[in-house]
Amino acid sequence: MKTINKKIAVFLVASLSLTLVTGRLLAQATPEDPTTLVQEFTINIDKLGNATEVLTEKMTASQWGTFKASQIYNDPALSKRDLERGMSTYVIDDFKRDLDEMNRQVTLSLKVLSYSQYKGNGQWSMKIDSKNPQVTKLTDNAYMITGNAVMGNNLVQQIYKIYFPSSASAVTQTTDEFGKAIFTYSLGAGVMSYAKWNNITGLILILVAIFFVLKAQRGQNYNSVKA
Repeated sequence: MKTINKKIAVFLVASLSLTLVTGRLLAQATPEDPTTLVQEFTINIDKLGNATEVLTEKMTASQWGTFKASQIYNDPALSKRDLERGMSTYVIDDFKRDLDEMNRQVTLSLKVLSYSQYKGNGQWSMKIDSKNPQVTKLTDNAYMITGNAVMGNNLVQQIYKIYFPSSASAVTQTTDEFGKAIFTYSLGAGVMSYAKWNNITGLILILVAIFFVLKAQRGQNYNSVKA
């Protein structure tokens, strides 16, 4: 796997995703009240460090009208293509885009492989490429990050909710020397735990096979003596 320094960091990736989908129309739109532009990101991390993301943005009537008149509205493949280009160092799967006409909302859902980095000995790490973000602890395994991003002439409020695996422990948020947020947590032995379990399963199967071979040989010896 590529190291985290060679990847697009989590915060930037999430921001970029919806920016690529709606950024073109926002660049052409007139400035709006920042409170009317809100992007929400829900990120669920699984036991292997992969992430399921749901990214949503609700628009004003004027923004929705501009969006509907754009090429990207009528061709979802453009959204996926731009997303894959912007996240070229990630493996993206199960990409979907849903449009809610009534509520003027765009929703992207996708799966990103190797979102968190396994460091060995059951330790995981995830870096957020945003300087001094406002981080709120919701539960022991859930955090919320709020911040703003400038898109075109608009100041967009962004809300991130990150959910770590329920079996993860010692979830800790710190910052590096540049003020960027880092999440670390413990989760068994990561991928190696599966490897160890496979080894145990393989050993059990070998022992069972040996048992039946020995049993068959004893049966043959018994029959030979009886004869």
